[in-house]
Amino acid sequence: MSKKWKIFGYQTNVEWYDVKVKFKQLLRKITYSWVCQEAICLSFAAYMWLVYLTSKKEFVNSELLIEAAKNKKPIIVTFWHNRLMMAPFITRPVKKLYPDYKMMTLASEHGDGRFVGRVMEKFGLISILGSTNDGRKSSRGISISALRTLVKGLKKGYALGITPDGPRGPNQKINGEITHIAKLSGANIVACSYSSSKMKEFNSWDKFKVPLPFGKLCFYFDEKVLCLDTGDENTKKDLEKRMNFVQNESARHVSNDF
Repeated sequence: MSKKWKIFGYQTNVEWYDVKVKFKQLLRKITYSWVCQEAICLSFAAYMWLVYLTSKKEFVNSELLIEAAKNKKPIIVTFWHNRLMMAPFITRPVKKLYPDYKMMTLASEHGDGRFVGRVMEKFGLISILGSTNDGRKSSRGISISALRTLVKGLKKGYALGITPDGPRGPNQKINGEITHIAKLSGANIVACSYSSSKMKEFNSWDKFKVPLPFGKLCFYFDEKVLCLDTGDENTKKDLEKRMNFVQNESARHVSNDF
C-alpha cells in the first residue's frame, strides 16, 4: 500500500514512492555531474599517490617495458581487473627515462567506465572508450572506432594497458579481444601484476583489491613475452597462466623483505 506523507504537519498528495524516485534521480544527476565526478577522481588519485609514496616499492623485470619504449615497439600490458587500482604506476620506471612515453587504457562507455578512464588520465594515461552493440558474451566489447584508435596508437609505439577479464568478468578469465588487437597492431603481450603487503578485499565480482598506505608494493612484469605465433586459444590459455603466475610472484615478493 502506498503512503502519503506530511510536510510541516500538512497532508500532501505526493506518494512516498515518488519522493524516493525523485530523490534517487537527483542524487544520480549530482553524482554524475562534471564537478562531482572531478572531485571524486581527484580524491581517488590523491589516495593512490598516498599509497604509492608511503610504500616501499619494487619493480621486477620492468626492463621489458623500458626496452619497448626505447625501440618504440608496440606492447600490450595485461593485468587482472582486481589489481586495476595501482596500474597507472607501472609506467613510473619508463617515464623517468622517457617522459613522453604514452600508454593507452581501454574503458567501457558506461558511467563507471568513464570514471575509471578519468582517473587514469590524472596519471597521464590516454583513456580510450569503447563498446559494442552486438551482445557477444565472448567479446570485450570494443567498438570499431576504439579498435582503430588502439591499433593506430600501438603502431606509433605506444603501450596499451588492458584488463582482459573486465569489465564484468568472469574473474581472472580471458574473455576479450586482446589477441585480435595484438594481431592487427603487431604488438607483443606481457603479463603484469602488483601486490601490496596491506590490501583490503571487497566483495565484488572480481574481489577487488585496495592497497593501504605504509606497506610494501611490488610491480611484477613477466619475463616471458607472448607473441601470436600460435592460435588465439593457445595464446589466451598461455596468457591466463602467465597472469596468474605474475600475480602469485608479486604476492610472494611483498611477503618477504625486499
